[in-house]
Amino acid sequence: MIDYLWPTPVLYDSAPWSEAEIEELRQFTVDRFHAHKTCPPVHGLPDVDVKLRVQLNLFHEHHEVHAPDVWIRFKQWVDSVYRKYLLEAHGVRNVHDLKLQARCIPVRYLPGMRAQPHYHHTCDHVLCLYLDCGRGRSPPDQRDWTVGDGELILQDPRPMAGFPFWEKLRYIETFPGLVVLHPSRVWHETNPFNAQGERTLLVVTLRVMSHNYCELYTDLGGSALCP
Repeated sequence: MIDYLWPTPVLYDSAPWSEAEIEELRQFTVDRFHAHKTCPPVHGLPDVDVKLRVQLNLFHEHHEVHAPDVWIRFKQWVDSVYRKYLLEAHGVRNVHDLKLQARCIPVRYLPGMRAQPHYHHTCDHVLCLYLDCGRGRSPPDQRDWTVGDGELILQDPRPMAGFPFWEKLRYIETFPGLVVLHPSRVWHETNPFNAQGERTLLVVTLRVMSHNYCELYTDLGGSALCP
């Protein structure tokens, strides 16, 4: 289902995976998350003041050799869902001709952890597949809304001076198998994970690499032109 919020198109639905397949994806996510923490790869990113928490892509071959059988179908499903979203939400008529790129990030939270407010600046859209949302969560209607328990929070991207922030937010209750796809520019975060166990998901950042007139652009030359 695509819901038009503010009127940003946000897809949220149940993924077509069985409990066994969700568990296979969860185990792979946790395995790759721990492998990255234990042996962080050498990367070519420049030095930055803020240490980046994750710098990997599970769609790379050296990760996929450890993937379960369901992984190939997962990638095909991501491709299909994204193209359908581009057609239905944005009216991209030549959606089947597009060249698409993706990055898949494993995410794992322990009790007390949360995702800080952020957006994704290197892509066009973000897809999240929730694999584990913990145990012992209180029913949504019994939670203190100022605390919550692992809900995904999306914020209206339109600038509105003096508009109360709590009326610009949408809360999405998470559960294993939930898929959410939204534009990367939308600021989002999560409430702290207060249940037992762990909160695990796959985050896929997606971008369209064709039909954007990139061949018309040239480099400015950078510092080489400075006196």
